Amino acid sequence: MISIANKTVSYISRVGLTILGVYTLGFFAYKTIIYYKIAFEKEQLEVVLQEKRTETNNLKSKVELSKSKTESVEKQYISKEELETKVKDIFQRMSILDYEIKYLDSKKMCLDRYLIVTQVSAESEKGLQAAEGILSYIGSIKKSEINDSIYFVDYVSKAREVK
Repeated sequence: MISIANKTVSYISRVGLTILGVYTLGFFAYKTIIYYKIAFEKEQLEVVLQEKRTETNNLKSKVELSKSKTESVEKQYISKEELETKVKDIFQRMSILDYEIKYLDSKKMCLDRYLIVTQVSAESEKGLQAAEGILSYIGSIKKSEINDSIYFVDYVSKAREVK
């Protein structure tokens, strides 16, 4: 039979318990270091996130300010509906038996610029010249290449004071 002396068993037990203790201490030290490292990274990320939130809020406020400025500037210029009623009224008053000007449509090109599409029907050359004169008074005109009775008027509005 094989027998192990008590001294050997006690030595092996002490070495085993020492290794277990060292391993346990090393494990706890490793986990503690990892915990503090993650906590530090989390804190740094929270700082970066807060900076990004502040930056985002600043950008949002700048966008809102820009929108409000744009709206106030847009209020200074004529709208498409107002332009349509004014141009139709002018064309009704100016159209006579010799020529007739019809408002077809308008397109907003930018803040103060519109492209007005009109149709001119004239009985004589003088009537056509009179209609073109009225259109050129509104803005610069260009005759359509496809249809001789269609004219495009480049209308630039002037700013008005907002109350």
